[in-house]
Amino acid sequence: MVFEYANRLVNEGCDVYILFLNGETFQKYHLPLFIRRILCNIFTKIEPRWFNLDRRVKKVSNLDYNYKNKLGKLNAVIATSAEKTVKEVYSNLNAEKKYYFIQGYEDWNVSKEFVNNTFKLGLNNIVISKWLKEKVDSISGKPSVLIPNALDTEIYKKKIAMSKRESHTIALLYHEEKNKGLANAFKVLKVIKEKYPDLKVKMFGQFPEPNLPKWIKYYRNASQAETVNIYNSSQVFLCSTIEEGFGLTGFEAMACGSCLVSTNYKGVREYAIDGYNALLSPVGDIKGQVDNVVRIFEDPLLREKLSINGVNSAKEHSWSEAMKRFNKVLCINQ
Repeated sequence: MVFEYANRLVNEGCDVYILFLNGETFQKYHLPLFIRRILCNIFTKIEPRWFNLDRRVKKVSNLDYNYKNKLGKLNAVIATSAEKTVKEVYSNLNAEKKYYFIQGYEDWNVSKEFVNNTFKLGLNNIVISKWLKEKVDSISGKPSVLIPNALDTEIYKKKIAMSKRESHTIALLYHEEKNKGLANAFKVLKVIKEKYPDLKVKMFGQFPEPNLPKWIKYYRNASQAETVNIYNSSQVFLCSTIEEGFGLTGFEAMACGSCLVSTNYKGVREYAIDGYNALLSPVGDIKGQVDNVVRIFEDPLLREKLSINGVNSAKEHSWSEAMKRFNKVLCINQ
């Protein structure tokens, strides 16, 4: 979402910089600092390789000696994570206005107290979901701005009719954070494979390929176009998330006509309605998710209904509305 907003802001004529915090990059190799600086500057120039970032977006590494001078005088600066970027934005960068783009309750590697304190710093908080707004506002003591995630439905769209998709196909995101619930997802897949020996699974992610059975194909650093094709080739998109701010991949899959089978975590409720455009079950309920996958595999009318309604639901989250709200918060084009 950060890269999407960067692209759209430069299209509106803004000068946009992305600061990469590379302080820990390559540390495990025990390289001299000057070598790490050189390597980080190189990788900052070529990343992200999985996303088509507009060339007009300027990328800067904080290991660059002159990174603050390169950023120059900033009208606005936006923190994007509790663990790392909030401190940089709050303490080290100068700007007329400072914001905090909150996409989840990020207590994965830090304490809840640490996360709560970031909400109370006095930055202008922006949240992506209703449940996050309620939580952040109760902690910070001041209202945040809600800007729900948007999708480009000209890119994330249904290209292959559900009736023409290969039977017993599932797609899912591979992520190593525990809150993504991958351990539970693998349990679901194992049971489904026993019931449907011809099951085919496509998994994508940014992490190195894990040790997977042959019937699961892994796509590392899949491009946007590749993920769209994965969504379009699958009858089901499986999500076993424990907690997440919004759950963008499930939303993307719905836009591409894949039937979402998800846990009923807080973020998914921003766009998924059980029995209408998705099938939801309690977090951690393995049998519930297995049963929902089976329902979709066995009932073509249900598959078609969920697919059609999912596509229509995605169209309700337009980028034009998101940018209108974002520009208002940043006081752009006012």
